[in-house]
Amino acid sequence: MEEMKIDLKKLVKRVGETGEFITCDESRCDGCGRCADACSMGLWAVSGGKARLSPRYTELCLECAACWEICEREAVDFHYPRGGTGVVIEYG
Repeated sequence: MEEMKIDLKKLVKRVGETGEFITCDESRCDGCGRCADACSMGLWAVSGGKARLSPRYTELCLECAACWEICEREAVDFHYPRGGTGVVIEYG
């Protein structure tokens, strides 16, 4: 069976400017990479032994909070964007 490639960016639209809604506390991060593994959009990477979030995350993040949920060290802080902004799921 042929593998399908789905461009997740095409399933949603964004409304308004979300501002910052994810941060990583480097003092708590041990560079395990679980956030990077969990992110379906590939917005996390491990560099220098610490997790790094793409500067474009406010444009690309699906707001699923998987990175926050999977972080055992509680280094990732996630808050949904303020009301009236963020991702609107169009299909699914």
